[in-house]
Amino acid sequence: MNIFLVGMMGCGKTYTSKLLAQKLHYNVYDLDEIIAEKEKLSITNIFETFGETYFRRKETETLQGLKELKNIVVATGGGTPCFHNNMNWMNEHGITVWLNEPLPVLMDRLKNEKQHRPLIKNLSNEELGLFLEKKLKERATFYKQSQYILSSEECLKYDFEFQITGG
Repeated sequence: MNIFLVGMMGCGKTYTSKLLAQKLHYNVYDLDEIIAEKEKLSITNIFETFGETYFRRKETETLQGLKELKNIVVATGGGTPCFHNNMNWMNEHGITVWLNEPLPVLMDRLKNEKQHRPLIKNLSNEELGLFLEKKLKERATFYKQSQYILSSEECLKYDFEFQITGG
């Protein structure tokens, strides 16, 4: 079984995916890292050079390129579930988990990481809060389609092995 972690930037998808994969003895994949490696550009540079539409197309291709792999944990990008029917695809090909963290937690985690995140790199801290609130409202419809809604801490404690093996 494959596990797809979804949620807002800063919710801990990359960090949690590594720990969860280790716990389950699965392989871990980070969509943004795979895309950056294939494109030989950072995600920020992909956005700046080719735009979001290009990136979202590459994101879907990369996600669906994992189709044949088994026993993986995938850290998706914050917007991955919101484009090209990706949320439905992930639900059909594995377990989806929304890492749902409160806005103050996201703000605290992101305020010092802005330079590495193309959608927020030029925002003040106040603008960041408004941006996150708006994005969460836009994306929640997709995130809520996840089979599990957990904090990153709860995710690491959850017994996915029971769910995967059926007991």
